[in-house]
Amino acid sequence: MRLQLVTALGAVAGAACSLLAEGAGEAAMTGVLPFTAGGFIYVGTVSVLPELLRDAAPLQAFLQLLGLLAGVAMMVAIAHYE
Repeated sequence: MRLQLVTALGAVAGAACSLLAEGAGEAAMTGVLPFTAGGFIYVGTVSVLPELLRDAAPLQAFLQLLGLLAGVAMMVAIAHYE
């Protein structure tokens, strides 16, 4: 539970930093968004995906991989059109 608290506090600190950087202009957001997206992609590919693929049937593993790639595509689209 303590480690979960540390993780939650990190999320709150990250949200606060993001909200504070929003008013700083485009230069601040250019560093925050790629860092955040990279963190999500890292967690998805290194931590979650191998665990899902190990216990899933081939079709289910393929669908989960497609879901991960769809999430990455959405982040790219949002970054491109924002």
